Amino acid sequence: MPGPQFLVIGAARSGTTALYQYLAEHPGLFLTEPKEPHYFALAGTTPAFTGPGDRQTINRLAVPDRDAYLRLYRDARPGQLRGEASVSTMYSPEAAARIREMAPDARLVCVLRDPVDRALSAYGFMRTRGWEPCPTFEEALRDEERRIAAGWHHIWHYTAMSRYGEQLQRVLEVFPREQLLVLRHEDLTADPDAVLARVYAHLGVPPVPRTVAPDPHRSGEPRSRFLGRVVSTHHPLKKLLAPVVPTSVRRALRRRIVAGNIVRIGYRPETRRALVARFAPDLDLLEQLTGLDVAAWRSPDRPAGGAP
Repeated sequence: MPGPQFLVIGAARSGTTALYQYLAEHPGLFLTEPKEPHYFALAGTTPAFTGPGDRQTINRLAVPDRDAYLRLYRDARPGQLRGEASVSTMYSPEAAARIREMAPDARLVCVLRDPVDRALSAYGFMRTRGWEPCPTFEEALRDEERRIAAGWHHIWHYTAMSRYGEQLQRVLEVFPREQLLVLRHEDLTADPDAVLARVYAHLGVPPVPRTVAPDPHRSGEPRSRFLGRVVSTHHPLKKLLAPVVPTSVRRALRRRIVAGNIVRIGYRPETRRALVARFAPDLDLLEQLTGLDVAAWRSPDRPAGGAP
């Protein structure tokens, strides 16, 4: 069975859902459902992560079996390039070697975000879903090492997942630089058409007009934890509505509920200063590896932008 020819490998909470939705409307591309099978991070394992919500999400939805993973591509039409968008791929120490074994010519794409804002957005993502127990970002950061040791899955690794330099160093030890396209979240947000043109050129497909309105996973503090859980997780109520409410109506309703229910969150100024200092060596490595301009991410006084 044919496997992937391109992979969006990360980073989590950096615009990969929007990019996936943009790419999925290109007639020359085929993307898996689910968006994130997590195969290359978890191949051959039985996911048994222990964090709140892990049983209902990654443990249930990951596709670690090789044959089951390859079957995700069976509906691709002749001539379509096949791909997926698991954000665990860039973070996993084992993933690059597994990709090389299955798809050595795969084109890789990653979208990176200010590492402090990415960490905050991941925290808000879990607060929205009602699974993050700490009422402040700072408390969650203090608990991160314990969570990793206890087997909570990658989304809970708020600062660890923001160390892009060390992650891409592993990738580039396996793949040549020309197979990797590195993008910035702020560019995707400000000018998605220009960014998509770069992605299409990297994948070798002609550009197409963008028509989809992306529906990314918002993050923040929910006014109603019940509503947050219903719209942001695999809640049983969705299964009841799916057969009788059209998809377009459900999506519009979800957007309206999320817009009214989610409150933006932030961090204390001293938190950003401390994290910027912590991430500085990794950003040095990222710049050396990729040439990416991350000067704005080094600012200790940049306002928080991690809620969306």
